[in-house]
Amino acid sequence: MTNTPSPTADRLTNQFSESVTQLKPLLVIIGNGMATGRLLDEIIKRTPNKYQITVIGKEHFGSYNRIMLSAVLAGDATIDSIMQKPPAWYKEHSINFLSGSLVTYIDKKTKVVELASSAQINYDELIIATGSRTAEIPAKNQDVEGIFNFRDIADTQKIQAFAKQEGSSSKQAIVIGGGLLGLEAAYGLAISGVEVTLVHRNKWLLNRQLDKVSGNMLQSIMAQKKIKFALGHEVASFENTIESNAERKVKSLSGVTLTNGEFISAQMAVIATGITPNKKLAEIANIDFNRAILVNDYMQTSDASISALGECCEHNRATFGLVDPIWGQCITLAERLCNNVKKPFQNAPVPTKLKVSGVQLFSAGDVEVSEGSQCFTLLDKKALIYRKIIVKNGKISGIVLFGDVSSGMAYFELMRQQITVNTMMPELLIGDEFVTTIENEQKVSAA
Repeated sequence: MTNTPSPTADRLTNQFSESVTQLKPLLVIIGNGMATGRLLDEIIKRTPNKYQITVIGKEHFGSYNRIMLSAVLAGDATIDSIMQKPPAWYKEHSINFLSGSLVTYIDKKTKVVELASSAQINYDELIIATGSRTAEIPAKNQDVEGIFNFRDIADTQKIQAFAKQEGSSSKQAIVIGGGLLGLEAAYGLAISGVEVTLVHRNKWLLNRQLDKVSGNMLQSIMAQKKIKFALGHEVASFENTIESNAERKVKSLSGVTLTNGEFISAQMAVIATGITPNKKLAEIANIDFNRAILVNDYMQTSDASISALGECCEHNRATFGLVDPIWGQCITLAERLCNNVKKPFQNAPVPTKLKVSGVQLFSAGDVEVSEGSQCFTLLDKKALIYRKIIVKNGKISGIVLFGDVSSGMAYFELMRQQITVNTMMPELLIGDEFVTTIENEQKVSAA
């Protein structure tokens, strides 16, 4: 005989299930960038049912690959193709996703976050992952139409729409910043048919990752995309024309004046000069901060119930913009929250691996020679290959590779392990495969 549960039993079972769900600790994450996306993966991998999770995102999108925004700008990718976690993903994993929502205040005493909509969200554990914003520049007259940042999908869509306006065939753009963001914006605009001039205050591109030789090589390749350059100068002022329409007078960008007095005509300017950590919530809530939100080795802030992650946090005086250390932060935080395991975050040196205008780049450590160091270089102008290894006290202290980066990680391991490389030079410069004594050297060094 089969026992059929009564309606009353069903109701009691449902009430019990709901009470169990409500007993789950409330985990709230402010911010929905790549760091949050990776953290959610790490949490789900460990304890998918431990927390009742709420993610609050300012943008009206799920988590996406911001690194691919330049491809979207160039028309080589779509928004859908860079979306890593669409809204349906959160629902599938029983995560409460509040998109298009802005947190304005954190009440540490009551453990509540307040939204701009006046809604309040309770938390047991809170994670601030608010990322960063475009760094400000000191140029005058920035209240002009046609000036854009390049940080998110909305920025990208605004730039695309402006570039496609009537007369776009003769549209001129200024991109400010010769780091990766600036190069990506310049490349994306050039590919879409806009006449681009890139302004950078340093004398060569990617000056933090490349030396002058490789920076100039990159410039020559980007110039083939019809990108012009104004290096060693900054924008002193944005210039404008006054246009009247039926409703109001509009200040439209007409160009920029550089610090050397040169005027460059443009109807669009993209500011991509670096990033500033978003720490405002910590300031308002009286959470310790410096350049960014201060965290300990386990990603906790000065409030034990609040953690910070990614570009908005500062650990041992370092802030973060590369994915490798941020992925390490996600593992540290997930281990503590899910398994109560204290695995300290270590900001180990990581190489910079980039692809700009189709060219592979690799750098680590020093990019310029200092006192007491030796420099070994290989340059093939025809093949556009450049290698530079800096050696100090017999050990690698810096690597710059342009074009062919196949030996990059082998060099980096030698640098990381502080292996003596004197006897390997200059053969090592040609490629790690030409040195048969690397393994023996490691054994000798270990002994």
